[in-house]
Amino acid sequence: MDNLLPHWKEAINGARQRSRLPEYHRKFEPLAKGPSVRAAFFTEMAALISDLGLSNPHEKSALSVEPTHPLLSRDMAKAFNDLGLHSRLGATYSKNKLSLLSLRMLDRYAPSATTEYLLSGPFRAPLCLLDPLYGFVFISLNGKISNHCLAIDIWSSHLSSMPVELAATFWKNRADNMLSGGAFAGRLLFRDIIPSESDPLKLAIAPELVVDSERQLLDLVDRLHSSATKLPGVQLWFRGQSQDYLTPDRLQIAIKGIAPYSNIRESDLTPSLYRKYDDTLDNLQHYEQMILELAEWVHGAKQLIPSGKQNAHKAPIGVARTNQQGITSYQRGLLLQQYGAPSAYLDVTSDPLIAAWFATHKCEMLSPGMMTFQEYAWNNPSPECWPTVYVFPLVDGLHPIMKLEAIMAGSNALRPSRQKCGLLGGAGNLARNYCARYLGLKIRLRPGFKLSNKIGANHLFPPSSEDGALRSLKDLGLGERSKRLPLTELAMP
Repeated sequence: MDNLLPHWKEAINGARQRSRLPEYHRKFEPLAKGPSVRAAFFTEMAALISDLGLSNPHEKSALSVEPTHPLLSRDMAKAFNDLGLHSRLGATYSKNKLSLLSLRMLDRYAPSATTEYLLSGPFRAPLCLLDPLYGFVFISLNGKISNHCLAIDIWSSHLSSMPVELAATFWKNRADNMLSGGAFAGRLLFRDIIPSESDPLKLAIAPELVVDSERQLLDLVDRLHSSATKLPGVQLWFRGQSQDYLTPDRLQIAIKGIAPYSNIRESDLTPSLYRKYDDTLDNLQHYEQMILELAEWVHGAKQLIPSGKQNAHKAPIGVARTNQQGITSYQRGLLLQQYGAPSAYLDVTSDPLIAAWFATHKCEMLSPGMMTFQEYAWNNPSPECWPTVYVFPLVDGLHPIMKLEAIMAGSNALRPSRQKCGLLGGAGNLARNYCARYLGLKIRLRPGFKLSNKIGANHLFPPSSEDGALRSLKDLGLGERSKRLPLTELAMP
């Protein structure tokens, strides 16, 4: 790492110096000088971020760690009120998980995005309203709120493969059809297993089932696998969480035309990279430090993934297929996600019992990078508060999923192998809850649910004496506890 850091520090310093030149921040007028300088800095940093090879393989506009706007948090409330969309936005934007977007910044991050279409129209404001959970922007023209989705590439490709009349039908109600494809698939595939639903609003959210025991869970999964064969190529992936976090209650702004698809709350499956991301943006030194440490992680990934292995996988045919650059992003995302650094991917598993283990255990960080797991006891009478196993019915090449064997064939990374993991992609800083669109079913674990085979945390998180990837990353210095993104390992008893 000694030769890496001076190069990156010099490059970041160069970006900072260029952003102070008047000709750079004039590109972002009519923003005030302070935000213009910040916008110039972030767009200059975009080239360095691109070199990390962590860009989104599926959605060209979704971004990775490029900020969507140049404002400090102290200026956000006024900026929301200045949009003139809703009198309460300034007071409620944080609770509603809303943000802002500079189209000019996005145009420089992703020149092939659809920003040219928006910038060429009558909309000329420096900032517009962004829903960062789903990638929608909202603008007011002639007293009417219009929306445009920036995270639509895979879905648009699906439409282009359909008969024209069918595609037109799907497009007419595109927000529900695009964001709830997994729920619709689950209701189709598992219609003989789940209760019928007469409420048309609830058809767009994932159905729920309850199990009392491990045996019931396995029997249910067998039935789900059998039902999934109704469509060719469908594979079931699972994820377990001790709590089913939900998107904000946005009903009051939805009825005004802002995020109208949010009239019902759904699971918030935001990947780890974006859960505390916004906290880094007020202090540019913190942001620079995050980029530096991501560069160190990428350097470690390059050491663990020889060039020959990078070229060994043949991507499946389909609208979500990836090129070699995309496969590299998955490979690096796997190492980051599994060993401690946040990533834009959602980790899932092919084994429902491993998902159930994570649902019934809580992780506690004893110190930076040192974690322990404790069995979780729950007795709340409400199923919404019970541990949950999520089910994703996915097809290779049609959905942004990649299994471990495709990402890290022959690797010495034991942790993801023990967890039988895969990665679900497509999410980005513009579309943080992207993965929720593929959720087909929730399985709630009733109080008293127990796993008969006590999987040990040390099996799922083996020590460096067993896990060659963990040992190599530690040797590269990624385990230093002073880092903001330290390597994680299980604390020894």
